[in-house]
Formats: sequence, C-alpha cells, structure tokens
Amino acid sequence: MPPRLRSLVFFLLALLLCSWHLDRGHNANTVSRAAMVAALVEHGTLRIDAYHTLTEDKALVNGHYYSEKAPLPALLVVPFWWVAHQLQLITPGEHGLLTEGLLRLGGFLCGSLPLALIVTLTWLRLRDRETALPAEWMALLPFLGSFLFVYSGSFHGHLLAALFLLLAWRARANERNILGGAFASAAVLSEYSLFVFPLAWVLQDLFRKRHQALVRLALGGVPGILLLLFANWKVSGSPLTLPYSHVAAHVDTASVFGMSAPTLSALWGLLFSFYRGLFTHAPVALLCLVVFLVLRPRTGWREWLTHPLALPAVVLVLMMSAHSMWWGGWAFGPRHLTAVAVLLLAGGIPLLPARAWVKWSFLALSVWGLLLAFAAKSTTWYGLPTEVRHPFTEMILPAVYHKQFTDMQWPLAAGFSATMGSFLFVLTFIAVLYARRRRTTE
Repeated sequence: MPPRLRSLVFFLLALLLCSWHLDRGHNANTVSRAAMVAALVEHGTLRIDAYHTLTEDKALVNGHYYSEKAPLPALLVVPFWWVAHQLQLITPGEHGLLTEGLLRLGGFLCGSLPLALIVTLTWLRLRDRETALPAEWMALLPFLGSFLFVYSGSFHGHLLAALFLLLAWRARANERNILGGAFASAAVLSEYSLFVFPLAWVLQDLFRKRHQALVRLALGGVPGILLLLFANWKVSGSPLTLPYSHVAAHVDTASVFGMSAPTLSALWGLLFSFYRGLFTHAPVALLCLVVFLVLRPRTGWREWLTHPLALPAVVLVLMMSAHSMWWGGWAFGPRHLTAVAVLLLAGGIPLLPARAWVKWSFLALSVWGLLLAFAAKSTTWYGLPTEVRHPFTEMILPAVYHKQFTDMQWPLAAGFSATMGSFLFVLTFIAVLYARRRRTTE
C-alpha cells in the first residue's frame, strides 16, 4: 500500500473510532459555543440573547448576552452550519438553529477530528522507528485509553486547542516560526490559558538571542492577535477585555479570574488523584514522563528553561492548581490539562525505547486507561458532578453494571440499542487493532 494511502486509511479508522459517539447533551459549556454559532448564522450577531436561557456559561454586557468562551471553535463551525442552513439541510427546532445537530457537528469538528489528527500525527512519527509494539497500537492505545477520548465528539475547545499547540510545537521544532506563531495564536483563540506556551517561547527566544526567530514567531501570531482583539471589542467594547470578565454566573469575585496561589491539594488532585488526576486518567502519560526524566541526557538549568514544552507545561499545571475551580466543574479527568496530556503523549511516545519493560508497562497502563475511558464514554461521558470524589466506583462502574449505556452513538440511528452500539464499538476497536497489526507484519 502506498504510504499516503496507508496514512489516509489509518486516519479514517482513527476518525471512525473518535466519532462513534457524538455529544448532543445540553451541557452549559458546549451549548455556549453552539449558541454563538446559531446567533451568527440565524441573526448575524454575536449576541446570544435568543438562547441565553439554555446555558449558564455566558457574559452579560450592557444588557445583552454573549458566549464567554474562546471564539475560534465556534467560528470554525459557523461556515459549515451556514452552508447547511443555506441548502435547507437544517430543520429549525424549538430554539431555532440551536439544535442537537449543531451540537453534534461541533463535537465532530472540534472533538473527533482533532483527536483523530493528533493520533495520526503521533503515528507518523512512529511508523519508521523501531518500537516496542506495532506503531499503530502505540498511537491508538494511549489516546483512546485516556480522558481525551471522552471529550472527542463533544463541542469543547480543549482538543482543538491541543491540536493547534501540537502543530505549533512541531513547526517551531522545524524552524518554521511564522507557521508556529499562527498555530500558537490559534491555540490561544481556542483556549485562553494556553497563552503560557507562546509567551514562554518569546521569553526563550529573547534569552537565547534568537531575534530572527522571535520576529517570525510574532509575525505568525499577528492575525490571531488581531482577531482576538476584534472579538473582545465586539463583545466587551474594549479590545483588551476578555468576555470572561463579564461572566454572568460562577464568578469568583475574591480574585482575578478565580486565580490565587497554587495548593498542594489541587496539584495532587490534578495529577494523581482518582478524582481528576492526569496520570490516572491518561496513564501512559506517566510512562512518557518517567522515560523523559530518567532516560533524557542530564541537562543544566539553562536547557530546562529553554525547553519548548517543559517550562510552559509546568507553568500551566501550577496555574490550574491556583484556580478556584481547578477540578473543572462537571468533568472526567483534568480537562484544563488536555494540552499537557496531548504534548506528553505525542512528544513522549516516540521517545519510548523498544525494550521489553516498556512493552509490558505500556500495555498494562493502556489496558487500565481503556477500561476507564471506554466505560465512561459508554455511560456517563464527562457528566460527573463535582461532589462525586470517586467517579469510577461511584458512578461509572454502577452505570456499566446496570447497562445504562449512552444513546449518543451513531448505531442507534440504524436501529441498534445502546447496549448493542457499545458492544459494536468495542468489537470495531478490536478489529481495527487486529487489522493494523496484520498490516504491520505483512
């Protein structure tokens, strides 16, 4: 099979798995973005007044409501929904063009597609290397066996932002700094907190006196910065004021944007707890971190300060641990650390040596991650209340035991039950692994 066709086949298989479940649930976060899309297509405005009762995630400015989310995910969905509307492919519902179909489209474009691309980009770095397991397995298992998979198919901005950041890092590593700046600004426009990465890169270039690279990075980021300033101005009246400054609910008035000082309890909760821990909800990331720290050649403080991922990732983790809602509300895993998980996996998996201990530890961690992620995706998704301290044992396992499988999966449109749809997904996943394993050995 020609390399390009092989890459396309792998991507399509990954996309099939990542888009098996499409989220149409009325979550405040996803509905806020969908409301912005519907408002632009249906009314030609950023004001979501017609839909604001459907979401608590909104900004109130001068008597009008707006989505307070980073704007790029919604803006990317707008042309697709506009074309569908113009071709009369949409049947308006109770709330006009804010329909379940819009939520599913946003989930596909901003969740399923980005994760499939992330998996494929990781596989492309693995396919010509000696690996402990088939390259296809090493690309698929860690991502699907993580909290990242639970957010695929959902109209959040985390996976899209992580994809843009991954592309920015790869472009910067190849000295394509203009492209890196463009992708980095797109990441920030998808998730505001990721500003720490381009900011760190600017400071690193200044520290290393890479002035030409700095200029190119800035040039690439100009369009994104201008779009951000324009979006801020249209909502808040000031280009320097984020819509988040006018959030109508869930505001922590005791600090700026809910930020204070990092706490040890939040750090533990974000990294290792069974509540929202990164390394319990994306277990192969722990293996990647251990290999990076142990097998990496010894380096001094200058090398750590100038590492493109290490410093900003640590800063982001500390920043999230300083937030008054570090747990991310109703969530599965540390959703605000999605970019950290993606960079750890996509950057760390190609570094794993082809050794027996890596093979067996990789498989063991992947199995745990797959059981956790598949069980959650098939039942509760990310709908886990804040007060549930042990989501897996308190909600997810009981839901599996009582066969409370989600109806948000496409086989139900073909007449299958939710139970059969979940069973077919597992069979399809196993078939994909087997098919790619045979292709690798031929």
